[in-house]
Amino acid sequence: MQFNLILGILLAVAALIFGYSLDGGSVNSLLLVSPIIIVFGGTVFAVIASFSLKDIFNAIKSVLSSFSKKSVANPGKIIETISSLSEQCRKNGLLSLETKMKNSDLQGDEFLFLKEGILLLIEGRPEEEIQYIMEADIRSYTLQKQIEISVFETAAGFSPTMGVIGTVMGLVQVLSNMSNAEELAASIATAFVATLYGVVFANIVYLPMANTLKSILKRQKVQKEMTVDGICMISSGVATRSINNRLSLYYQAFPDGKKKYRDGIEQS
Repeated sequence: MQFNLILGILLAVAALIFGYSLDGGSVNSLLLVSPIIIVFGGTVFAVIASFSLKDIFNAIKSVLSSFSKKSVANPGKIIETISSLSEQCRKNGLLSLETKMKNSDLQGDEFLFLKEGILLLIEGRPEEEIQYIMEADIRSYTLQKQIEISVFETAAGFSPTMGVIGTVMGLVQVLSNMSNAEELAASIATAFVATLYGVVFANIVYLPMANTLKSILKRQKVQKEMTVDGICMISSGVATRSINNRLSLYYQAFPDGKKKYRDGIEQS
């Protein structure tokens, strides 16, 4: 679960405020409504102009779902299930795998890809066709997730620009009213807060969200490739022990997977 995303954002903001306060800066001088409306509102509407609402909602949903256990890849569960499928298939034949489709342990979106592979096995598709179909699924899935990542990357690109626009707008207002020198200095300082907001939102909020989705996608993609490999080995009749050992190589791509990877190699 990606609670480090929230923790990182909060600590980054705290570090900026603390550093600013050390030099005698007043936090109240940064809490201005108009720059927030210009930067945040301008960025949001620019993103809406760039993507469909469905893609934007999916991107937000992906970030929110990153806090769920379902977003965490579970290679151990996949390898265990594939090994069980192999053993059952060798003993009772391909059609006996239908019972696995209704297994309560595999009820969830995170297991849909594995169940697709099981269905292709039951249908008796040749290994080459199974691999082609499942790899096409991976390409489609990856494309959609990359679009969702692009939503936040695009927001990170728009945000600093909106900050500069807000600053320019503030300076225009300042230069149009230069009667009071003290008010002039304060107004210039206020104008530059918009640039600050634009850079902060881009680098502390939008880019970390995009990077979080990228890391999740990379591991989910590896897990899907592992699933394809396992299903294809079942189709070609590879021994269960060999399947288990070969799939253990994928543990290297996951946190805390080094021991399981080592165990799989040593058991070969």
